[in-house]
Amino acid sequence: MKVRIRCRKCGYETDVEVNPSPLGGLRPDNQSKGIKIKWGKDALDKALDKLGGLGASRGDLGQLGIEISKADWDDAEERAKVRRFLREHLRITKEMKNSTGEKFQVSTAPWVMGDSFKDIDLGSSEAKSLGVPDMRMIPGVTLQKRVYDTTKGQAREVLKGIKFINIVDVSGSMFGDGGRGLDKVNKALLLSDETWRLCKNLGYEFHLALFSDKAVRIPQKDIKAFFEDESERARYGVWRGGTTLTAALDCYSLDELKDANLVIMSDMDLADMDETRKKILEIAKVTNSFKILLIEYTRNITDSRIDNARGLFPNKEVQILVVGVET
Repeated sequence: MKVRIRCRKCGYETDVEVNPSPLGGLRPDNQSKGIKIKWGKDALDKALDKLGGLGASRGDLGQLGIEISKADWDDAEERAKVRRFLREHLRITKEMKNSTGEKFQVSTAPWVMGDSFKDIDLGSSEAKSLGVPDMRMIPGVTLQKRVYDTTKGQAREVLKGIKFINIVDVSGSMFGDGGRGLDKVNKALLLSDETWRLCKNLGYEFHLALFSDKAVRIPQKDIKAFFEDESERARYGVWRGGTTLTAALDCYSLDELKDANLVIMSDMDLADMDETRKKILEIAKVTNSFKILLIEYTRNITDSRIDNARGLFPNKEVQILVVGVET
């Protein structure tokens, strides 16, 4: 923006262009240079969700007295990347409803016992009795009622909501690094937790299923406990089995999958590639939003792994975000 400056010594004035930092208001003054501010997870996530992540690096924030460890910064950037990925091309559930048409009178008919008194038309009754007072109130003969019709209601589109179905791979290959470093399944659960929190904050509908060589749906009432309590997670007997994605897809009916955003978190090392391809061709008729968080050890990420995952989907209409796990 343009500002006008003036020299206090000589009085010279001129207009200059300045680009103020969005963090300028946080800059410590001379009396608070020693103060260090620590941001928690929520504060950091909110900052990174701003356009351009506030336009600042971890170093820039450090100069302003905001302390963020490299590990926390890297995790926050990854969470922000996942949130942006999940928001892209959301499919919103809609339905068509007919509005009620307007009611109007089209004719009259004889009033009989049982008809509503509100519909009596005295003017028509008078005409039917030919002006004879004693004749106009005879039910079924001269006493008349109004007959109505309605205009045709207009069809309108009604927004029902946004639905996420999150399918998490907990098969043996997700634990397959001999216990060194962070297993892929831990990363998948962290990202699934992030997805659930995103949906909860934005009012989206969230469903969760786990799969290996069999699959299980997590009841809606138990999702919070599932993410917060390790012993709660342990009671689901699907951990460390084979990798059959169709088992998880079969957990949901086509009606449940309709207009849903299907999010698969897996290394996609599937034992049922052909069966999965057939199943996806079937559900693609009702579900048009497919997302894969391809979770793999960094050293194993190759273009062929990504191409194999993409090839499962009709016309390759799928979004894939590669999430590397360091060992």
